[in-house]
Amino acid sequence: MFASRFTRRALAALVLTFSPVAALHAAEPIRLVVGFAPGGGVDTLARVTAQALSKELDRTVIVENKSGAGGTISADYVSKSQADGNTLLFADTSLLVAPYIYPALRYDLQRDFAPIGMVGQSDLALAVPGDSPVKNVAELVEAIRKSPPQTETFASVGVGSVHHLGGELFALKTQTELVHVPYRGGAPASQALAAGEVSMSFASLASSIGLAKSGRIRLLATLSERRFPGMPELPSVSETIPGYSVTPSLFMLAPQNVDPAFIATVSKALENSMQQQQVQDAFLAQGSVAGYQDAQATEQWLGEETQRWAKVIESAQLDFKQ
Repeated sequence: MFASRFTRRALAALVLTFSPVAALHAAEPIRLVVGFAPGGGVDTLARVTAQALSKELDRTVIVENKSGAGGTISADYVSKSQADGNTLLFADTSLLVAPYIYPALRYDLQRDFAPIGMVGQSDLALAVPGDSPVKNVAELVEAIRKSPPQTETFASVGVGSVHHLGGELFALKTQTELVHVPYRGGAPASQALAAGEVSMSFASLASSIGLAKSGRIRLLATLSERRFPGMPELPSVSETIPGYSVTPSLFMLAPQNVDPAFIATVSKALENSMQQQQVQDAFLAQGSVAGYQDAQATEQWLGEETQRWAKVIESAQLDFKQ
């Protein structure tokens, strides 16, 4: 299980035993490691979070990008970092699926990390080409069912991504057949949809809004259970397909042996950060919602969400290792 038992008494004990070595560590910047390239959605939200944490902790927090392999390179790096609190991981749901795609991972998410807290959620959207006659989710499902098998396609940002699994879950829930067409990123996937190369896409809301405003694609719904606060007029898929929910979540982890009192301090600073209006506005601008959960709730969510996606992968008979 994830280590996540932190108390005020432990924090007090840390203060009383504060050593010159600990003071030296405290003077160093905290590196918030992100597994994606600069400029992307996760990176942008990590930088918003780092800036807010710097103020809350009165200590410099910098973002360090170690991109590649679905975020697993960054996770492996942080898992092997010194447990001094100077290196933390800013991650998303893709890490929960990674063991099914990369069988030779050198870390274990449960064994090697301790949760700090949940940061928020990045909304995804179901969209169709702008000239499609389909106007809502119910009409889309009807159109798929009337089409010959294996003719309706959906775009995602890549094999094994949460976007990909969102499409597979949609097919399972509606008992329809869809063909996955992976692209390298949200922008290429959305452009392919606009060009009519695919029937629909499961993409980030942030990468879809521009094309939707120009009329080149049509947003049908968000994939989360609730409507996106920044676009309350857009329904959620769950309003038509009960129980459907796909929302990549953002969270922070520390190497397993970092002092629990330090983690408690960072977790409290994270809670205060996510309550700031400027942080909430910055998240909304990226098609995301800032939302804190403490270490214990994050631990529980990680376990439940891992099991949920394992069941989807099994039910859809996906084999990423071929």
